[in-house]
Amino acid sequence: MARRGEDLGGEFVRSAWVVLAIWALYGAVHLALLPLLGWDVPGPDEWTRLLQVRAWMDGQSWWDVTQYRMNPPAGFSMHWSRLVDLPLALAIAVLGEDWGMAVVPLVWLLPVMFALRSIMLRLGFSRVAYGFGLILLPLFPLLPGSYAPLSIDHHVPQAVLGVICAALLLSPRVWAAVAAGFFAAAWVVISLEGLVLVAVLAGLYALRYLVEEQRLLPWFLLSLTVSAAFLSLATRPNAELFGPFCDILRPGHIATFGIATLVAGIVPFLPFQQNAAGRLAGLALIPLASVPLALVVLGPCAVNPMAQLDPALAAWWHGYIAEGLPFWEQPVSVAAMLIWTLVPIIGGYWLAGRGGGFSDGAGMPWLLLFLFTLAAWAYSLLLLRAGLIAQLLTIPFAAVMLALLLPRTRAIPSAAPRALATLCCFMLATPTFASALGKPLDPLFPTPTMARGAAAPMAEEPCDYAQLDRLEPGLLLVTMDAAPEILGKTGHTVIAASYHRNQQPMVDIIAAYTGTDQDARAIIDTYRPDYVIACQSAVDFALYRTATPENFANTLADGKVPAWLTPVAGFDNGVLRVYRTR
Repeated sequence: MARRGEDLGGEFVRSAWVVLAIWALYGAVHLALLPLLGWDVPGPDEWTRLLQVRAWMDGQSWWDVTQYRMNPPAGFSMHWSRLVDLPLALAIAVLGEDWGMAVVPLVWLLPVMFALRSIMLRLGFSRVAYGFGLILLPLFPLLPGSYAPLSIDHHVPQAVLGVICAALLLSPRVWAAVAAGFFAAAWVVISLEGLVLVAVLAGLYALRYLVEEQRLLPWFLLSLTVSAAFLSLATRPNAELFGPFCDILRPGHIATFGIATLVAGIVPFLPFQQNAAGRLAGLALIPLASVPLALVVLGPCAVNPMAQLDPALAAWWHGYIAEGLPFWEQPVSVAAMLIWTLVPIIGGYWLAGRGGGFSDGAGMPWLLLFLFTLAAWAYSLLLLRAGLIAQLLTIPFAAVMLALLLPRTRAIPSAAPRALATLCCFMLATPTFASALGKPLDPLFPTPTMARGAAAPMAEEPCDYAQLDRLEPGLLLVTMDAAPEILGKTGHTVIAASYHRNQQPMVDIIAAYTGTDQDARAIIDTYRPDYVIACQSAVDFALYRTATPENFANTLADGKVPAWLTPVAGFDNGVLRVYRTR
């Protein structure tokens, strides 16, 4: 592989200006297409993020992320972090709501591109490999939509922070380890799902000490501990930190980080640290001290934050959220995409070694990136949304594959074999083709996420929930997926939405639609909603219809309205039906 400093043109290609130009072009194309594609907010999580920012900008406390228009007056407790709200609120304040939501995902893309640039410079990429690394993002299926306008959920910032940590990991500098600890802390404060890969980061800093005697691990852990404590206290009320929930970073986590920091700081001063066996024995003390502490102080929260999920939610809700499921519960095309991502990771690493990429001190950075990417890939097999960071980290490996293999294909004299070989290079380097080839197999091996609502007839026309704003504001009994959009477009309130802390209202919504008319009436008597909503094209409404032939969802779908409901004029037929309770 060619090295840095090849020529002046190569230096320009690697400059920050080229990164900015490619990012600006990518953003300009997306924003230009937005009026054609529409301004529809992608899903419930994006709507709820917007509702959270609206409430804060309207005066709700920074410390309070409760959604008070869900299950009023108590509201819905949320575990989301204000850290994600900050850039969105700023963009909305400057550009207005629509353009603020359009721009923020593209803003998140910029640090990703600079982190990839840093990785490629650290590894000494050739000009060609570097160029590929800047333009390959659209060929990784999970990435384009994640950075598209209006995609404002918190999974994108998590991936951004993960890639930044990867770039900092490759540096031998103390300041980089301290910065990595800060960004890792922000990562786990936003979502505890990041804890797995943050632990891998700590393990890789330990590897640097084991192999190279670089004492970066204590600095990383110290920064992680202090930053996690600061960011938690700065963004969450104390009552929540010590509350019953397992889905946020708790004092027990921070105490565990602290013990790991203390032991890691002592290890270099222990006997026998001059040899690898002694260093390995010293490093082993860190998990021996910290893991038992975590099990004691965190209890069930140390194992599974979702362990207390109600069986009804597991059966009718959580088991249908594709982004939270492992690869064996995904459609064939998605599973193939996840698995195939391993090919460019291994292929790029192997080719980089053969091409001389491990010389000039780049061997350890390459190994660190390879192991971290491999861990992210393995995590993505268990949790689909972790595939976002896995695919971002795979880009440098894919770039190396293309830079080293494509020149060989161009040397093939015959046009047809040359074109086929070129296509095969891209098939090897990205998971897009594996996903496309698996698509025809999806109907042959249906999964629960694919079959959601398929057993019950559904209308094709989407429900226009903005029409509900014509009604006098009231409390709605409505399926959970539609609830955030209704709150975003109308002045109504709802009983529940799909956020796991608030299990009882969620269970009651499911029980109302999947149970008998009498079950629904009992729940209505408990919550006293003003309206009952039935969207014929909503996939969760269709799913509830599959429970039993005579359940409440089927009663509404078939137009057999109970006597205690009155059809609302203008909503008594068609895809969106509304009933007033008596």
